[in-house]
Formats: sequence, C-alpha cells, structure tokens
Amino acid sequence: MSELSKSETIKSLTITNQFATDILLLNTPSEIWQYLAQNIVEKLGFEDAVIYTLDSGGMTLSRMSGFDKKKSFNEGEISTSSIRDTSSNSMIIPFNKGVIGKVAATKQPILVKDTREFESYIVEDETTLSELAVPILFQQQLLGVIDSEHARVNFYTEYHLKTLTALATITAMKISQIIKVDGLEEVIENLEYANKIQDALFEIAEIIFKTKNIDEFYQYLHQCIGRLTLAKNFFVALLKDDGQTIDFPYAIDEFDDSSTFTSINIDPNFLSITGYALAKDQPFLFYEEDIQKMLDEKAIYIRGNIPKAWLGVPFGSGINKGIVVVQSYSTEFLFQEKDKQLLMFVAKHINNAIERMEAKQKLQFLALHDPLTNLPNRSLFKDRTQHAFLHCQNNRQDNIAILFIDVDRFKQINDTYGHHVGDKLLIGIAQAIMTILRNTDTLARLGGDEFAILLDGKIDYETICRITESILVATASAFNIDSLNIFSSVSIGIATYNNSSESAEQLLIDADHAMYQAKLKGRNQYVFFEALEEQNKSTNVKVEYDFDNAVKNSEFVGNYQPLIDFDSGKVIGAEILVRWQHPKLGLLYPDFFIPILEKSGQIVQLDLYMLKLAVSKLNLWVDWLPKQFKLSVNVSTSGFASKDFIGYLQDQHLISADITDRLCVEITEESLILNVDAVKNHLDILKSINISVALDDFGTGFSSLSYLHQFSLDFLKIDKSFVDDLNAVNSKVLILEAVVNLAKSLNIKTTAEGIETVEQYQKLKEIGCDLGQGYHIAKPLLESDFKRFFLNRVS
Repeated sequence: MSELSKSETIKSLTITNQFATDILLLNTPSEIWQYLAQNIVEKLGFEDAVIYTLDSGGMTLSRMSGFDKKKSFNEGEISTSSIRDTSSNSMIIPFNKGVIGKVAATKQPILVKDTREFESYIVEDETTLSELAVPILFQQQLLGVIDSEHARVNFYTEYHLKTLTALATITAMKISQIIKVDGLEEVIENLEYANKIQDALFEIAEIIFKTKNIDEFYQYLHQCIGRLTLAKNFFVALLKDDGQTIDFPYAIDEFDDSSTFTSINIDPNFLSITGYALAKDQPFLFYEEDIQKMLDEKAIYIRGNIPKAWLGVPFGSGINKGIVVVQSYSTEFLFQEKDKQLLMFVAKHINNAIERMEAKQKLQFLALHDPLTNLPNRSLFKDRTQHAFLHCQNNRQDNIAILFIDVDRFKQINDTYGHHVGDKLLIGIAQAIMTILRNTDTLARLGGDEFAILLDGKIDYETICRITESILVATASAFNIDSLNIFSSVSIGIATYNNSSESAEQLLIDADHAMYQAKLKGRNQYVFFEALEEQNKSTNVKVEYDFDNAVKNSEFVGNYQPLIDFDSGKVIGAEILVRWQHPKLGLLYPDFFIPILEKSGQIVQLDLYMLKLAVSKLNLWVDWLPKQFKLSVNVSTSGFASKDFIGYLQDQHLISADITDRLCVEITEESLILNVDAVKNHLDILKSINISVALDDFGTGFSSLSYLHQFSLDFLKIDKSFVDDLNAVNSKVLILEAVVNLAKSLNIKTTAEGIETVEQYQKLKEIGCDLGQGYHIAKPLLESDFKRFFLNRVS
C-alpha cells in the first residue's frame, strides 16, 4: 500500500480516534455494529456500509448492520441526502463467494477499482462499479467483514482502505473485550458458586481443629451446610450395631422434638424414610406428594411431621455408613436438583470429617486414658487433682484426699505367670476398686502397677479409712485369671489437703512417699503421710527403692563439662557428670542422691553404670575426637576398691585399648587413705593399661602433699574453694602456686575447677595451671550441645 498524504493521514487519525472514543460508551456488540456502519457512511462519504458477522458454524456470514445515503431531488437537482438504516435486510454469504466471501476466507482486504474487470465478480446491482471489503480481525480470529459499494469507478482509495482497516481493528478489540467480559461474568458466577462449595469444603475439613467435642463438631457441620442451602431442619444419621440400628448423633428440627430422633431398629420389610435411603445407598430428593405416595404404598414410614421437601444423601460404607438430611416444611422453599448435586458433592467430605473427628475423639481418649484399663491416666488425674486443689484453696470445698496404690509383688506375678496374666490382674484390681468408689471419686492408672485415687466431695478421716480398708479387702481376695487363682494385695499411701499444702502435685508426691512406708511396714497396709515422722517423709526410701529400675531403664544420663588447655585454649577433655531423670521426681542432681546411694551400698553399681556409659560415648565419638582427648569419670571410694570396677576396665582394655586410653578415672582424697593397699594395687593396674587417674577436689579433705609422692597420679584437680579466693591476696593463693609448682616437678598436670570469671581464668593461667573447667568456659552440657561446643571451638 502506498503512503497517505499528510492531510489524509490527519483526517484518518481524526476519524479513528473519534470512533475509538465514542465506542467506549457502547456496551453491546449490536450497538457497536450499528455505530460502525453509520459512522463509515457519515465520516468517509460512502454511499453505503454493511457489516457481516461470522455465523456460529464458522463457514458463513450474516448481514448484521447496514446504512446508506438516501438522496432527495428538488426540480431535477440533488438537494439533500439522509442516512438510512438498512440493517433489516437479511443476507447470508458463504466463504469464498464474491468479494465478501473471499475476504472472509483469506482474512485479507479487497479493493475493487472496477467491478467489470474483477474476475468472478458476482453482479448483484449493475450500478455498482467499485467495492471495498475489509476483514474484522482480533488476533487473526475473524469476527466479520465491512463491505461498501459505489456507483463510480475508482472511488475507493488507499486512504479509505487504511481508515477502514483501522476502524475494523478498533471494533474487533472492543467486541472481543465485550465477549470476554460477558464470558468472564459467567465464569465469575460459576466461580463464585465453586468458591462457595470450596469454602464449605475447607470449613468441613477444618471443623475437627476448631471443635473440642463431637457435639460441637456437629453444630459447626450444621452451620457449614446452612451456608450452602437451607438447613433449618437438619440431621445426621449413622448406621450402628453392624447395620442393625440407625443412630442420630445430631438433629435440629423446628417441629419434631428429640424423641423423634431416638435410635431406630432397622426392619428390612418396613423402613423409615432414612432407612430407605440408606438401604438404596443413593441420594433422594422427595417432595410431599412423593412421600405421601410411598406412605400409601407402605414402602416407608415417617416418624414425626411430613416435610414439603426431603433431601438425603448417604455417605461412607460398612460400619462408617451414614446419611446427611435437610428438610423443608414450607412451600416457599423447596430443594432443587442443584441442592441435591451440591449435597452429593460435599457428602464424601462430611464422611471424611466425621471419621477424622471420631478418630480424634479416640486419640483424645487415649491421650487421657490408660489403654489397658480405660481408666484416666496420669495426665488426666493431675488435671482433676489440680481443679480439686484450687477449689479447696478458694474455699469452694473442704477437703480432698489422694490415695497412691501400688500392687504388691506384681513383678513376681509377671515373672511367674507371664505379662498377659499380669495385665488381666491389673484390670481385675481396677474393677474391684471401682465398685467401692463413689461417683465423685476418680481412679487412675499412673503406669505399671501403680494406681491413684482422688477422693473428692464431702470426705472426712473416717470416710477415707472406710474406703481404703474396703479397697484392701477387695484386692486381697483371689482373682480367677485363666483358671488360676491369683492372690495379691496392695499398699496404699494417703495424703490429704490442709492449709499448708503446697500444690496438687506435692500431694501426689506425699501420697507416693506414704505408700513406700506402707510397703516397708509389710505390704497390704495403708499409711497417712501426715502421720509419718519427719525423717520418714524424706525421699531416701524412694531413691533406694527406685534405683534398680533406674539402672534397668537407663534413667541415669550424662552431662559433659569441657576441660580446656590453658596454653592452647583447646578442649582436650571433659568430665561426665551424672544426672537422674526420675520419672516421678523429675531431674535429680548427684548431691541429692549420691549420699543416699553411698549409704545404701548401691553407689558401686552406679559407678559401673557411668563407666560403661563413658566407654559407650567414646566409641560413638571416636570419629571426631582428637587422640589426646580424655573423658573423666568420677568414681566413689567403694567403687574404686571394687573388683568388678577394675575387672571391667581390664576387660575393656583387651577389647579396645584405644578407647580405654582416653579414659581418666577421678577419685577423691578419701579413697587414698581408707584402703591404701587396695588403692595402690588398682592404681598400678590402671597405670599398666594406660588409664589416667585424677585426684579430685584436692584441698578439701585429707590433703597432704605426701600423697603426690606415694601414689601414681596423672592429674590433680584443685578444688573450687581455691579458685573462688583468687581475687584476694591470701595464703590460699600462695599454697596454690606451691601445689602447681610441685605437681609440675612430679610431672602431674593440674586442673582448676569452678572457673567463673575472666579474672580467675587469667590468674590461673599466670600461676601455671595446665587445665581448667567451669561456667566461664562452659556449663555441663547435654551430649549434642557438647559436640557442638567442641566442634565450634576446634574450628
């Protein structure tokens, strides 16, 4: 196409810009087609303009809109002309037929300067001598064709072609926009409906997280369904008893009361409307006339009022089968097919939600109950005890009592008859106790063979004794288990609330202590904690009693306090410190239980336990520890003299000398003087198998520098009391300097304990101590934390 003149370009832009502005106000395709045809005739001076649009089949065009100039004559001369609407003239043009058909087929404009010279031109009007046809395209998609004819040869120019093409392009964009908007509105409508369903599904899925119990769950479910359709009358029914009954866990009805929704026994020959839908296992939408007809035919029966519309959708299968139902008693609202489809869509999600809620209820029950006896567990018992304790504190009740019960010789019964008999015995004991308790009391299984009772409500000393004595009698009788008569008994400790009671938890601990005293009295006894003498209220007996189980259950754990080299600043060792993770008393520190175990003679067993733990850890850490690393283990006086202790180390040396080389045994000064010959012998043995020995807490007990000459020691650990006084100039500082220098002359390394400040650290380094440990460096750490500390220090 040739270029337009400047004036033609300006004129074309003026026409197209004005057209583009005008059609912004038009909202429908028909308005736009009309305005386009009229605008072409008016602005371009054409004799006519016709718009053809693509038919739905895509292979023909139909005349959509048209305008021409109607001429008026006055005494043989042209005086005026007016625009005439010719849109009512209908015409269908196939593709490739005539100029318009070819433009539609090729999507290219055609300018016919002389129709007489145009090949295969279809003559419809002999007065037409030139024609211009332009396709209306949007992104190469044909929407229609603009056509104009003229009685003069060579009427249409490049200016006309370019202007008409521009108008066609603007029109195509606007038409496409309207089509998209109309389609979008439909999509939005469908999307809103889909979102409505999606929101309901999300709500249904989240109900189990929002609700605490099954009743609240069904209330929320009712609300969800109510947002989808009218659910003023709503119920859920579930098959129970292997399909023999229908249960109604939730029902709301404006006319029928709760008696209508009691459980129904299923008679296959005479079904309720709900049973009918469940039996057919398909959704039903019944109207009043449908229901009445089925009633007349005795196909179903109805309890309560007959609704105007009944919509029920079954869900699930087998033991999880149920149905969700909505009913309407008003002709102003009758459920439609779309309500049925909607409820069908969400029914399976309702089923999933109900199953998950029931599973949640079971998990909640299991979380708060003992699975063997179905009694409340320790967690629930503590919660109930706490509530009762607070009521006493707030003067809302006078008293509570806790009975701590332990089955006598239970381990022997388990070992003799097997755990299955032991389990049945526990169930039998629980059932026997339950027959004695009142409705206000709580019996819980705390674990193993331990039970606890909360006596709540109105109680006094006589009531507590009467209940307790009845329990002793009931549990002392023979229990027939698997044709065996199993005899047992229980020991009971009792603690009651008083104004000085610290907490509900302390009451349970007090009752536990009293129970141990009952066992010491010969079992099948009960003891009040309040009646115990002060010395018997301590936990000594409990620690001794629980020690064997603690070893068996690995309740003793290690904390690791790093030792650093003052010269290099590197971690060259650690001290393993024992902690007791007691299941009832919590985390216990050695200054609490070590004296008790030393007195009972159980300390040797603990020493061996910790030594084995140290060897185990060294084996686990071998890949990341340096060869010079030493793990120090504290050993009691009795333990160091034990043949089992020294024998274990000798055996381990034969198995893995590279592991035992990393051990350091810490002993106290007391160990050196109480059995000198045995100690020297064991020190020689340790020396022979290359296990280091450190003298712990030097300076606190029987300190004598002569020990350093008499015994083969590798490390001297200076007690914290010396380190605490470093900031003052006194005799201890001078003694410390002398000890360090003497140790160096004897080739014994010195370790300073309890370093808590940077000043202490610097002073000890100046004095010449070799190693140090304390909170300034690091507190005792759990295994994972110690590894992290070590590796960070190395890097």
